[in-house]
Amino acid sequence: MQHILLCGGSGTRLWPLSNKQTPKQLLPLFDGQSLLQLTWQRNAFACDSVLAIVNEQQVTTVADQLQNSGAAHARWIAEPVGRNTAAAIALAAFIADPETILLITPADHLIGTPDIYAQNVFMAEKLAADNHLVTIGLQPTYPETGYGYIQYDAYDVVRFTEKPDIVTAEAMLNSGDYLWNSGIFCGKAGVLLEQLQQYAPAIYTAAAIAAAEYLETGRIRLSTMEAIPADSIDYAVLEKSNIVKVVPSTMEWSDVGGYEALADALAKHYQYSNHQAVFIQSDPVNSMVLGKDKLVALVGVENVVVVNTPEALLILQKGKGQEVKQLHQWVKENRPELL
Repeated sequence: MQHILLCGGSGTRLWPLSNKQTPKQLLPLFDGQSLLQLTWQRNAFACDSVLAIVNEQQVTTVADQLQNSGAAHARWIAEPVGRNTAAAIALAAFIADPETILLITPADHLIGTPDIYAQNVFMAEKLAADNHLVTIGLQPTYPETGYGYIQYDAYDVVRFTEKPDIVTAEAMLNSGDYLWNSGIFCGKAGVLLEQLQQYAPAIYTAAAIAAAEYLETGRIRLSTMEAIPADSIDYAVLEKSNIVKVVPSTMEWSDVGGYEALADALAKHYQYSNHQAVFIQSDPVNSMVLGKDKLVALVGVENVVVVNTPEALLILQKGKGQEVKQLHQWVKENRPELL
């Protein structure tokens, strides 16, 4: 298999820690390693090569991190502008051998049970070898409204549901017939392209031109990339195709989508120390300080995350993490230089 690392995403809910130059997948928060590096290491057992699809502004950082992690022969495609996951995956498929199975993963996920994950990958590879597109689905633990859901029967996909409301999410959780869509999937490069051509012909045609340009020159022009319609692989192909299978998984997974998830992951798996923090009549277990350039003192407060960066200071009450996205929008409109 070949590992395709999708390195897009801006991590808006982790601002100001995450920004345009250093989005969340590149932050060295996990014992000095980034989510990108952890993702490559987690998949190296199954894949003999890695190709990163990355914003051209971050190529140097991505290349350095991969090489420092031991991915000596890593390659990358630099996108002058992002056009969502369908375009990125199409580019990877066009430059691969049609019979090569591509294991496609976001670069910003954290998995705490690598043994279970490895079993899931092997099963997905087996199904992909039989010309299926295969996604890994997660057993839901609460009625999350921000994820996509997959109704399933054994390895068969019944239907996809994208970001349901809370009532629907609760019903899905209680039924036991649904999985969260992890965004991790695999399939032969040729099969992926056949399905793209059938269900998203405009993406297929424009991506073919971009891939040919990359193979000829080693780069893709902005105008060529912008000509590819922007869509996710889920909407463009997976929700329409009749050859999709799902591997149900009980792995411990997080998309590290906000500060509560980040704080939980750091505390649970990395014994994160609150460097440069002093707690007076406060709870150092339920609060976390991120940032080391100055001493941060908490007095008589609990359940907060303090993010201390040179550009901005964020003080967040746990449980309000979703509102950071609104804050990011305000900064974008009023103080864009801080992004």
